[in-house]
Amino acid sequence: MSDLVSKCVLRLEVDANVEGAESMDRAETTTRGQRTPQEISVETFPSKLETPREDWGLVPVHSRQATVSESDVVTEERCEIGFFSGNPFVEITKGILHLYKEDVLSSKDEALTLCLLGVPNSMTCHDLLGFTAPCHSEISHIRVLRDNLPNQYMALLTFRTHSSAREFYETFNGAPFNSLEPEILCRAVWVSRVECGHDDIPPHGHTELPICPVCLERMDESVDGVLTILCNHTFHSNCLEQWSDSTCPVCRCVQSPEQAEDSECERCGKSAPAADTLWICLICGHVGCGRYQGGHAASHYHETGHCYALQLGSHRVWDYKGDNFVHRLLQNKADGKLVASEGPTPDLEQAQEKVDSVQLEFTYLLTSQLEEQRMYFENKISQLEYRNADDTEALTLKIGNLTEENQALRDEVKTLKKEKSAVEKRLNQQINKFNSTLKELNVERQLGKALRANQEQYHDRMVKLEKKLEDLEVTRTTQIKSLEEQLRDVMFYLEAQNTIEKSDIKDEIAEGTITIGDAPQTSKGRRRKKK
Repeated sequence: MSDLVSKCVLRLEVDANVEGAESMDRAETTTRGQRTPQEISVETFPSKLETPREDWGLVPVHSRQATVSESDVVTEERCEIGFFSGNPFVEITKGILHLYKEDVLSSKDEALTLCLLGVPNSMTCHDLLGFTAPCHSEISHIRVLRDNLPNQYMALLTFRTHSSAREFYETFNGAPFNSLEPEILCRAVWVSRVECGHDDIPPHGHTELPICPVCLERMDESVDGVLTILCNHTFHSNCLEQWSDSTCPVCRCVQSPEQAEDSECERCGKSAPAADTLWICLICGHVGCGRYQGGHAASHYHETGHCYALQLGSHRVWDYKGDNFVHRLLQNKADGKLVASEGPTPDLEQAQEKVDSVQLEFTYLLTSQLEEQRMYFENKISQLEYRNADDTEALTLKIGNLTEENQALRDEVKTLKKEKSAVEKRLNQQINKFNSTLKELNVERQLGKALRANQEQYHDRMVKLEKKLEDLEVTRTTQIKSLEEQLRDVMFYLEAQNTIEKSDIKDEIAEGTITIGDAPQTSKGRRRKKK
C-alpha cells in the first residue's frame, strides 16, 4: 500500500449566536449556501488506560452545552446516591460540520487519527466499542459526532502510535460492520487535524467532500468509486447502480438518448437506408422493402392479394391494384387513424355526402379485402389439410412398419431369452463340473504333496542305507584283506614247515628265529627277511 494519501481536515463551524456576540451581518455567514446551522453532539469515549484531562473536549467551552449526569442530581427526600450509565461526557453545540480534503497527496507517517464515515445509526455506542474491541489497548479515545444527517454519524479514532492506526486502517477499511448487513461497509479516512471555526472558508489547499444525494454519505474517491453524470450531479457508483431508471435521481435529467426505431424487412432482414423505403401491409402488418430495394412488399401483395400498403416515412397509402397512391386514405400522426385528405372547403351537405361516399367506399373496399383475406386463409387451410393428410398417411404407414419391426423384435427377444436360458443351464453345468474338477484337483494336489513328502523320506532312507552299505563294503574289504594276509602267512608257515622237514639242516633251522620286518611303503607286497 502506498504511503501517500490525501488527508482530511474536520472543522466544526460553530454558530456565532451561541457565543452571545452582537447580531450583525457577517460576510462569512453568506457563504454557507443552503446549509443552516444544526445541532451537533459530540460524545467522547476516553481510554481507561489514561487519566482524565481537561482538553478532551472538542467544542469550545463557551459554546458547548454539557449534559448533566444523574450523579449530579441528589434528591434531599430519598438521599439516594446518583450514578450514570454509559458515557457522561457529551458536548452539544449549534453549527455546521465540514470535512475538507487536501488537494495533494502527503505522507501519512505522522497521522494518528482516523474518521469512520457513514456509521449506521443502528450501531449503538456499545456496538461501535465492540467493533473496535481488538484495538482498545492502542486507541487513546473515540469521539462520536452527530449532525442533522439522518440514520448515520461519524466517529473519530485517535491512536497512540501511527503503526497501530495503520494496522487498523488496513484491517477494517472496507470490512462490513456486521455479518447481517454485508453491504454496509466501514469507510475510514486519514484526518490531519480537528478544528473549530466561525466561517465557511475552507483551509488553503483543501476542498470540502460533497455528500451523496442517495445515501447522504461523504463521497471520497479514495474510499469508494465516485460517478459524475451528464447533469453534473455526483453519486457513489454503488448508489447509482441501484437506481434502475435512466434519469438522474436529483433533477430527473435523461442520461441516455432516445432509441431510434430500427425497422427492417421481414423477408431479407436488411434495414432500409431511409424509412420511406419500407412498406407495411394494412391488412396483416407485414413489413417489406420497396420495389426499388428488394420488392418484397410487392411480392407479398402477389402472394396474399393485400393491395393496401402504408409507407412508414410519409404515412401515405399505396394501392397495388390501381398502382397509385390512394390520397383519400391518409394516416393521422396524432392517433394513427386513417382519415380523408384535406381539400377545398365544400358546403356542409356536399361535405357530408362526400364523407358518406368515402365511408361507403372504404367499407366496400374493407369488405372486399376481408373477403380476399378469408379466401386466402381458406386456401392456406386447405393446403395445410392436404399436407396434413399426406403426413398422416405417411405417419400411419411408418407406424405400421414400426409395429411390424416391433413384433419381429419381440419374437427375436423371446428366442434370445430361450437361448439365454439354455446357455445359462449349460453354464451352470459347466460351473458344477468346474467345481468338481477343482475339488479333484485339490485332492490330487494334496496326494502329490504327500507322495513328494514320502519320496523325500524314502530318498533319505536310501541315502542312509547306501552309506551303511558302503561302510559294510569297506569293512568287508578290510576283513578280506586281513584274512588274505593271515591265509598267506599260514600258507607261508606251512610251506616253510614242509621245507624245513625236508631239509637236511632242520636241526639248525629249528634252533634259529624268524623275524618279519615292517611292511613296505609300496603296495606291491611286503618284504620279509629271514634271519
